[in-house]
Amino acid sequence: METIIKQDRIALKSLKVAQFASEETLCFTAIVLFDGVAIAQARNDGRGGSTFLHALEGKAAQLSEAGQFAKGLSPARFEGGITGQDDAPLIINMTLDFLVDHLAETQHTDRKLRTAFTRDIGNKVLFIKNGKLLFLKGVKLKTITDRPAYFTALRARHTLPIVILAELPPDEAFALWKRYVLSDHPS
Repeated sequence: METIIKQDRIALKSLKVAQFASEETLCFTAIVLFDGVAIAQARNDGRGGSTFLHALEGKAAQLSEAGQFAKGLSPARFEGGITGQDDAPLIINMTLDFLVDHLAETQHTDRKLRTAFTRDIGNKVLFIKNGKLLFLKGVKLKTITDRPAYFTALRARHTLPIVILAELPPDEAFALWKRYVLSDHPS
């Protein structure tokens, strides 16, 4: 989804996605949290219909409050309109079920990206050089026993400065990798 909805009161936990059953929408189940408290079960059958929210026992008032909070958020704006090529943007007023859909999609996408990153960072010597994400063919990071010496030698072979992702903290390496992988001009 191209819109990032900024809020910190509504979240999901125990997200389970059935990718094989996702047709028009993401097929999922999850627990909805409001201010850190579980208030509802959410589910979408993946066929393009709405996400259904069922209050957990004794949580109907909190579910209603969460719905009011969601309605108070700014509308979602999609440039390019319905077709993606329209001049006018598509604007959707916020609802709790729409927000839950967005959170599920975002969380699922992040999981898939993290899985791909973990595979890449473990199997490749990834580095940034001259604004491009590159890797060494035939060299697996896990097989390098003396990484500091190897990375020093790698830097010496390049005239331009390089940033080696394996030397960065995991979250920083992931953010950098993601920026290059998801850019309009991937390397």
